[in-house]
Amino acid sequence: MTTLTSTATPPGPNARSFEEVPAFNIEKFITASRPLDLSGIQIEDAANYPLSESEVRVMRYMQDTEFYTVHYMKALMETHALADNEARAFMVCWGYEECFHGRALARIQEVCGHEPSQRSINEFARPRKMTEVVQDFGGRFLSFLSKDFLATHMTWGAINELTAIHAYSRLAELTANPIVDQVARRIVKDERRHFAFYYQQGKRRLQHSELARRMASLSLKALWEPVGGSMAPTEDRDFVGAYLFGDESGRARLAEVDATIAKLPGMDWFDLVSRHTNAGTRRCVDAGTPMHRPQRPTEA
Repeated sequence: MTTLTSTATPPGPNARSFEEVPAFNIEKFITASRPLDLSGIQIEDAANYPLSESEVRVMRYMQDTEFYTVHYMKALMETHALADNEARAFMVCWGYEECFHGRALARIQEVCGHEPSQRSINEFARPRKMTEVVQDFGGRFLSFLSKDFLATHMTWGAINELTAIHAYSRLAELTANPIVDQVARRIVKDERRHFAFYYQQGKRRLQHSELARRMASLSLKALWEPVGGSMAPTEDRDFVGAYLFGDESGRARLAEVDATIAKLPGMDWFDLVSRHTNAGTRRCVDAGTPMHRPQRPTEA
């Protein structure tokens, strides 16, 4: 069982600065867009290495989050993003690639003898919650009033994609299953490309409009929650955050996300990823939730 603490950790020395995030080339992205690169990886070999129940729970959450991307894409397509040629082209490829991330995670669970999550399928079938309807309507309405609201979507996307980069990196570091390790690192490569788009879009739109900066700050402070949180129970979201980020190294990763987003114009206040995830970790600790991380071969 893993014992977790929740003290704050400053940004790590390897955090990427605002200026270091590369410019995004949409034509290059479209040309390179493809299913997840699994060349040289035999997914069936994952069956040779057991997955802990805690690890499966984390992977199911990640699988659902990837499949749920289509809901976020739908919300974006109902805003002025649809009229933006670059944004529209990106979103089509982005949703396609994210789907293959979810399929790879589901396949690993299957070959290891675990039932993949059905939550995302059920989410598509159920009626929309009133809060979701209100949020979607609010996004469309604000987008109609001002094209500057698109900066909020782009900044939100940058936060989620950067969080995903660190989440998959941590999954790769913590797993004792070499196939999970390899697949997670391949997913990270895709997520870095996705993050570059959202970050550069957010930067460009925020720096040219005071209204965009105000709308983004107000929306994030009022509505943002960790990626996947609108889909899954709070207990699952807290568990995943605690598993991946509940130690010193994990908290440093969260601080890096906050520090990178805080470099965006008008976002110098940003600390939401650490604040929300660390609070979830504390809830896990206080509830005495059992958590088992696999022992990697080098640690034996």
